[in-house]
Amino acid sequence: MTEDEFRSELTARGYGEPRDAVFAPDADGELHSHDFSAMAMVTEGEFRLGLTDETRVMAVGDWCEVPAGMLHSEQAGPIGATLLVGTK
Repeated sequence: MTEDEFRSELTARGYGEPRDAVFAPDADGELHSHDFSAMAMVTEGEFRLGLTDETRVMAVGDWCEVPAGMLHSEQAGPIGATLLVGTK
């Protein structure tokens, strides 16, 4: 997915204006949840979204949607990761 396509999808799904989220190389976040839904697309590096039953490895152009309350962890690859993130 291109960044323009992702931005259109955010708007179509009712997400707010996106922001960049930057993760340091080999960042390894703990399992947590948010009180908001998030939709994110990798724009640089490699990102791993850890869910309770799987880990999704994401490269540039890959995207995901994490509903409010879903337990997950956020990890970056060896060169870090930058994501474009919209929330609602």
